[in-house]
Amino acid sequence: MAENSLRESDEKLEAFWKNCWDYIPTEDRNASFSSWFFGDSPELADDLLALVMKGQKTATCGALFDYEHDKEDPPEEGSYHILTDFAGKPRCLIQMTSVSFAAYKDVTEDFALAEGEGSYQEWQQVHEEFFTRRAEVTGNSFTADTLLVLERFKLIYPIK
Repeated sequence: MAENSLRESDEKLEAFWKNCWDYIPTEDRNASFSSWFFGDSPELADDLLALVMKGQKTATCGALFDYEHDKEDPPEEGSYHILTDFAGKPRCLIQMTSVSFAAYKDVTEDFALAEGEGSYQEWQQVHEEFFTRRAEVTGNSFTADTLLVLERFKLIYPIK
């Protein structure tokens, strides 16, 4: 049963990718893409996705230890990503415009505000809480020196 569900999900992602072709350069149509959702709960995933869809959120970050735990490479500049809701339904296509690394303590106010989630102080509070939860799940420790992957992106194709 899970295999059929996975295959159906892959088919939906592939169909969504093809729907995006009118919005990306012809030479990129055979590019690979990844799909993911924000956060670690349905509410957080939906809230952050809504900010992207409104154009309010143009950046995100993740702890490098999460990428290492999942045995995934951080995204690259120019890469395409299908953002889904928590259930895996495709909602929009984004393209990374820059990817860099910084310790949590060195994240600039400019970057934090580009995440669209409130003031710099609010960003610090919610991200400290989030990365602490993620550290517990992955067997890591979160500190001010934790290395983050800072990702800026542009919205290419939203489902209206």
